[in-house]
Amino acid sequence: MKALKLLAVAALVAGCQAGLAGNPQASALNVELGVSYLEQGRAELARDKLIRAARQDPRSADAQRMLALAYESLGQHPAAERHYRQAVRIAPRDVEALNSLGVFLCRRTGEAREGLAFLRRAAGEASPRRRAAVYANSGVCELAKDAASAAKWFRRALELDPGQPEARALLEQLETQN
Repeated sequence: MKALKLLAVAALVAGCQAGLAGNPQASALNVELGVSYLEQGRAELARDKLIRAARQDPRSADAQRMLALAYESLGQHPAAERHYRQAVRIAPRDVEALNSLGVFLCRRTGEAREGLAFLRRAAGEASPRRRAAVYANSGVCELAKDAASAAKWFRRALELDPGQPEARALLEQLETQN
């Protein structure tokens, strides 16, 4: 049923392509399709739909962020970084854009400091429950260089959301290592 719905949406988008250029609704449909393709492991198709979405609505932080994720999954890190940064430029207070860029930078060697700065900005904009996940991401970012600092981030995450699974698992792992 889900596949049938996706095919119907794809046909609609493809059939109306010329009429939908510059249309935020068409962009949202292509973002939805792109995300679905990413979930299916079809990163190249996802990238193509997300490029279209970004062209249809150049002010869509979601289109830029998901396009970055597609590029990242294809191993095209310079393009991924460019689109993550574009998402933050478009929506400088968007928790998901800030968090995504922060996590991306933290995974790259030598970029943890800048990544943590974006994660701190994301935490400042987030709801308490979402902030817990951002704190867990901050802990993961710190893990390689400073276990004590990582543990503090994990504890902060668990104070906000005692059920935060990543923070709990990683904190327990740190505590058993000591």
